[in-house]
Amino acid sequence: MNLSEEKLNTFPKEAVIALYISLQNEFSKIEKQNEELMKKVDRLQESINVLVQQRYGRKSESNVTDGQLSFDFNNSCIINEAEVLTENGIPEEPTAEETITYNRKKHAGKREADLKDIVEIDEAASELSEEELRAEFPDGYTRLPDEIYKELHYSPAQFEVHVKHIAVYRGKKTNKVIKAKREPRLMPHSLVTPSLFSAVMNAKFVNAVPINRFSEELKRFGINISRQVLAGWMIKISERYFSLLYDEMHKQLFESKLIHCDETPFRVIHNGLETDSKSYMWVYHTHPDYGGKDIYLYDYRSGRSADHPRAFLKEYKGILMTDGYQVYHKLQKERPEDLTVAGCWAHAKRRFATLCKANGKEKSKGSVAADANDRIAAFYHVDNMKKGSTPDEILKNRTNSVRPMVDDFFAWIKEVYPKIDHSSETGKAINYCINQEAFLRAFLNDPIIPLDNNDAERSIKKFVIGRKNWLISDTVRGAESSAVLYSIAETAKANGLKPYYYFKYVLEEMPKYIEGSDRSFIQDLLPWSDKLSPECYSIR
Repeated sequence: MNLSEEKLNTFPKEAVIALYISLQNEFSKIEKQNEELMKKVDRLQESINVLVQQRYGRKSESNVTDGQLSFDFNNSCIINEAEVLTENGIPEEPTAEETITYNRKKHAGKREADLKDIVEIDEAASELSEEELRAEFPDGYTRLPDEIYKELHYSPAQFEVHVKHIAVYRGKKTNKVIKAKREPRLMPHSLVTPSLFSAVMNAKFVNAVPINRFSEELKRFGINISRQVLAGWMIKISERYFSLLYDEMHKQLFESKLIHCDETPFRVIHNGLETDSKSYMWVYHTHPDYGGKDIYLYDYRSGRSADHPRAFLKEYKGILMTDGYQVYHKLQKERPEDLTVAGCWAHAKRRFATLCKANGKEKSKGSVAADANDRIAAFYHVDNMKKGSTPDEILKNRTNSVRPMVDDFFAWIKEVYPKIDHSSETGKAINYCINQEAFLRAFLNDPIIPLDNNDAERSIKKFVIGRKNWLISDTVRGAESSAVLYSIAETAKANGLKPYYYFKYVLEEMPKYIEGSDRSFIQDLLPWSDKLSPECYSIR
């Protein structure tokens, strides 16, 4: 309704006042609605920026503000390695001295050091004939020391069919038949041998080659072994042999004072189709720094409930280093007397670092996310100053220098939190820290506890990178075998072994003892045993 000035002058004073107040209230409502809409737009834009950063941005969590501190928590896999590693030009290969000298001993360069442990084949010298030499030197010549250079040759895979003969005897006056003793076989009535299976396992669980691709490679050599047969070998050999090592490694895992733990989802394929429910691969890792062995154990489970780590860690007493998943916190509440859960500062920092990268350097300046990111980075910097020191020195540094910084951080975020939109990404990041405070503070009380769970994240990331390759059969049984074989492969690498030769040695030795009741031989085959074959060890 349009009201003219003349019409308004005819209204009673009370009516004009009431109309004015009504319009004022309506404008106030509109302003509030606009304010809420703008907040929603800002939240949506922030969320979009974060999603874009997570999908397309760089994965390194280095500090993105103006501070001098810089940390890379993800150690992420680079896809375009060739481009990144040569962005400053293609480097020349390191070579031995190229200047030929005869009066002094030549010192080995980097190439000599790189090749010092490789078997050398000394080839016949390339020489000139006497006729050629007389033509060049009519007055005679003296032969100087040879000019020498080295090349590295590669021989592709070679396959041999070994025909085994077992003598058979029958008595002349009886029908009794006996056979000569034969070497134990991995699997009866099968072509598989320790060397062949080790090649399959090395390709798949070390080099992430899908099993169908390995089967195709065999065909190029004229060997027709289907992926189904290869998968069957993996399941059977895992269950019969490598599971024994896995079980023993599980027991020795508990000797460590601290265990890193993480999990990742994936789907088991059944009859060629993915199942509706998610399955999870859990990883448990210990390191010699924590008083135990270097062990990686992967554990396949059909869900993510507390029942799984509860069962796996039933006999463990110590510290569990994890992310903020509440299942782990539940375990500590159930066992406060013998289990401590420590939180991960990298998870807390990552939320703020992602926001800073998503919003850009300029827009992030002075923001709550940038301030939080810098404060947490400072924890790392001050704590790392005592890296490699004695436990007492580390704890003293944490008590005197790091603890006040942590106290100040939590006091600050609790002060700013009421002023932040709780549904925003910044609000969620702050809320995460507040909810995790008790677990994030755990490292201040024990020098053995690291600030983050990146160790387990790196371990599970190796699985994530090739997760489509780990399923060796369209069954849960196949996924369980994958966990066992991947555990053996990762633990072998962590202990400085050459995986292929270690797998081969284990499978050559185990059939000799597997039928007996004595299981003491397993100790001699563990990745850290000093009784392994010398060929198992990597050249360092």
